[in-house]
Amino acid sequence: MSNNYTSRVEKRHQRKKTNQHKRSWWKILLLSLGITCTLIVGGGAISVAVMINDAPELKESNLQMPQSTRIYDEDGKQIDTLFQEENRINVSIDEVPDVMKAAIISIEDKRFYDHNGIDWRRLIGAARSNIKHGWGAEGGSTLTQQVIKRTVLSPEKTLKRKVQEAWLAMKLEKKYSKDEILELYLNNVYYGHGAYGIKTAAVTYFGEEDLSQLSISQAALLAGLPNSPSATDPFKYPDKAEKRRDKVLESMVDNGFINKEQEAKAKEELVADIVLKEEKKQENDNPYNAYVDAVYDQLVNEEKVVSDDEFFQGGLKIYTHLDSDAQQATYDLLHSENIAYPDEDFEVGLSLVDTETGAIKAIGGGRNFKAIRYSNYGSNIKHHPGSTIKPILDYGPAIEHLKWPTSHILTDEPYAYSDGTPINEWDGKYWGSVSIRRALEWSRNIPALKAFQAVGADKAQAFAAGVGIDIDPIYESAAIGGFDGVSPLQMAAAYAAFGNGGTYNEPSAVKKVVFPDGKEWEPDLISEKAMEDYTAYMITDILKTVMVSGTGMQANIEGIPVAGKTGSTNIDQKDLEKYGITDGLRDSWFSGYTTEYSLTVWTGYPSMKNEDGDVQYIKYDGTQDIAKHLFRELMSEVSSSDVKDFVRPDSVVSIGSELHVRGAEPATPQKEPSNSSNQKQEEEEQNEQVDEEKEDEREEQEKQEEKEKQEKQEKQEDENQEEDDENEEDDVGNDDKQVDENEGQPDPDEETDDQDGENDRKEGGEKNNDNDGENGD
Repeated sequence: MSNNYTSRVEKRHQRKKTNQHKRSWWKILLLSLGITCTLIVGGGAISVAVMINDAPELKESNLQMPQSTRIYDEDGKQIDTLFQEENRINVSIDEVPDVMKAAIISIEDKRFYDHNGIDWRRLIGAARSNIKHGWGAEGGSTLTQQVIKRTVLSPEKTLKRKVQEAWLAMKLEKKYSKDEILELYLNNVYYGHGAYGIKTAAVTYFGEEDLSQLSISQAALLAGLPNSPSATDPFKYPDKAEKRRDKVLESMVDNGFINKEQEAKAKEELVADIVLKEEKKQENDNPYNAYVDAVYDQLVNEEKVVSDDEFFQGGLKIYTHLDSDAQQATYDLLHSENIAYPDEDFEVGLSLVDTETGAIKAIGGGRNFKAIRYSNYGSNIKHHPGSTIKPILDYGPAIEHLKWPTSHILTDEPYAYSDGTPINEWDGKYWGSVSIRRALEWSRNIPALKAFQAVGADKAQAFAAGVGIDIDPIYESAAIGGFDGVSPLQMAAAYAAFGNGGTYNEPSAVKKVVFPDGKEWEPDLISEKAMEDYTAYMITDILKTVMVSGTGMQANIEGIPVAGKTGSTNIDQKDLEKYGITDGLRDSWFSGYTTEYSLTVWTGYPSMKNEDGDVQYIKYDGTQDIAKHLFRELMSEVSSSDVKDFVRPDSVVSIGSELHVRGAEPATPQKEPSNSSNQKQEEEEQNEQVDEEKEDEREEQEKQEEKEKQEKQEKQEDENQEEDDENEEDDVGNDDKQVDENEGQPDPDEETDDQDGENDRKEGGEKNNDNDGENGD
């Protein structure tokens, strides 16, 4: 019993010692955490103090005008200033109606009249969101902070800038009244379309200079724009603008500025009905506008380096790869009277990139391109590429993976897609056995499809992705251009990889951005091997043949080693029937390159009908060749006096006039395979066909010239006598179309760029939603 008692006492004593030991460890842990927190808080306080000490001085001059963004070309020459004071109409706070103030305060800063520059409740909510979703996910800025951000600080989303913004906002509140701060905001904020300040915005969107005349709906619309002027653009996206306006109206009700009845009445007004019918933009004849638009797209939409308003008035210095001379030449060509453009609605988009680096040198945004955020046909707008895709989806992958020589034979014969849908040739004829060189030279459709099928859709898709063209999903019709489409910039960069030994460089307009505080940003661009050097060289060699003796002869440049490919898409059969058209094109392309530059040109119309309801499409009157003429003119203009030829790599072996992949060449030179004893006769018949077509073109050219000569004689005689108005209008119309009697006419020494084609189809017999019809060469 005594021993048991002693044992229990010892156990209790041992437990007491253990508990004391545990409490000691907890004390040590809590003390350590306290010291750590103290160090963190102390270190944080020191860091904040350093940030505040580095904050710029709060000058009145900085508050009155946003900082202009400047654009520089490749030589460091300033070519544009995005914000200019003449783009802003200042307004006094006394001119701003209460409904406008209410709308802005409700959506931007509902406790504006209560805080001292910082809304701590809103800031805590934003901090929670940033912790959950990452830094910059949500802003907690007051109107006062936004004034500081837009006028004094750089647009970076960093902790340092936010600390300085808060500090300066509190200082601003001590120096200025609430109305004065609101006035600064209203005069500096960006509303889109070159409109800086509330009054300029009212003129831009409503044509109204008197703010007191704005309705509740109009005031709410304007108040909602600064958050994202591009995404809620009332002209382009009235539905999105309407949703944003309605959110402002709801906030106005929540804050007691308007009642439910006023809200309902304001929501009844459609945005499309309350804005101007015609979009008014800051238009000018600046030849650099299309290029600056590409810069905007890269920094705001793609890389998201800055916001929309920060791009225009963030005080940035943007250094670009722009070649000013090339851009001026591009602008001049798109507005030249020496090019036989058929009418004012006819559009052109082109992109010029450096073959070795992918740097964008010039952009042709369109003949009617005026300002940033217009439809940029050179860099953004996509169209079906027609046969310009064949080197990328068909023959490039076949040489890459199957190591086909340029003499590899495919049969041009009656054929069908895997689902049984027939595929046609542009001339309705079949050439029998042809080498892939000849098939690409004359843009045969059936050999192209067979090459695509031989290599497989997956490998073709991966090859295209490697040069910046993503096609997903991919169907067999893609082999001749039947997919969603590409932009000229994408095609120029993709073709540059062939001219660069197989290395693809992601195209870029921007070298670097310098922020007002001296910090810099540079793009992190893709530069990687997209194909073997033998593939790049062998495709290039075939495309040089296209220029010398194939469909690209009209684009060839004497004395310059150049490779290239034509492309076009026919009008869908449904549209032919709908509009009563017998034949014609939707798109006409030319894509080519030298060792210096890669250039792609697209031509066509924005839609099948213009604003007046007139049907518009590319006719076979020389208009289909404009893309080739533009390529030849611009490439001739920008090329150096001594353009180097493409160098054959060691991986390529030449046997006779054809090329083979080293290691895959035949042991002994082989004769070109023949499917029958009539092969020679077939080739002779093909050559005769080509000669006949050329002769037809010569005769057509002579007839056209004779017709034009006769028309000129008749016109000269008519000038000496008075005619009625109808005849005068006919003469003027004829004269306008005949700016240059030879321009746009088929070259009598060259094969016309006839159309190859097959309706865009998906496997299983389904048509592509974006089908433009048969794809031409």
